Amino acid sequence: MTVFNALVIPKICNAVLRSYQNSWPRDLVSLYVCSPLDFHAQTMNWDCGYRNMQSMISSYLNHDSTVRDQLFSSGILTIPTLKDLQNRIENAWLKGYDQIGGMQLEYSLYDTNKWIGATEVVSMLRSCKVRACVADFDFTAGQCDLNTMVQIVWEYFESRCELRKKNKPDDQCIDSSFVAPLYLQHQGHSRLILGVEKWADGNIKLLILDPQMRRAIQFHQRTGDEANILRQGIGTHGLNSKSKYQIAYLAEKSLYQTESDFSKIIVDELRHPRLRFI
Repeated sequence: MTVFNALVIPKICNAVLRSYQNSWPRDLVSLYVCSPLDFHAQTMNWDCGYRNMQSMISSYLNHDSTVRDQLFSSGILTIPTLKDLQNRIENAWLKGYDQIGGMQLEYSLYDTNKWIGATEVVSMLRSCKVRACVADFDFTAGQCDLNTMVQIVWEYFESRCELRKKNKPDDQCIDSSFVAPLYLQHQGHSRLILGVEKWADGNIKLLILDPQMRRAIQFHQRTGDEANILRQGIGTHGLNSKSKYQIAYLAEKSLYQTESDFSKIIVDELRHPRLRFI
């Protein structure tokens, strides 16, 4: 298997914030953005999940001392390579994490071009004693819709940013504390949610970072309006064209001290309060 080196754009969220500071939209009421991360671009048609994991881990290592120390104790001192991630996911399966997902992928990832999803991300992090969770959004079942998902994402960023930010007179979330990005999975592709906007008409838009190389280069070359290519709302084609999503996220209490059988079973925490780590 040939693996190409990814284009890495450091601290990409800083560029997003600069674009708002240079030109704050008149009708934009609130903005919440995750902590800076180093963006790793997709290099092959199957490695989006791995590149998003690398971007997420860069944020943990650089900005969350609690999770960083736990990752250090698990042997993750720098950003893992793609093959390192494959090996760690396989080891998580061997430890009993997400047996259903392991069976679906035949317990084999290393040196293959198999796609991974949100549950593999969560399995690997939980095997490092990091409390990662999954939320399922199935619009075909009638239990929720895209509006519900967008509102939950808004509440995630709002609560995390409001909890951690310094007292500031405005609504902008710019702080030195840690707010993790969200891993957004749909059939065939994954992206990262960097933050959310709320506009004067009540419309909420997600700031989504796509790991595809073409979009990464476009982002890297643009100046002044970087955030524009990330903004997606309920009416945006691409976001509203999918009927199922999974979101992987860090629980607010991001570590657990002892393993439990529940922690090895990957379920939708939004619908299983007893297992919920938020």
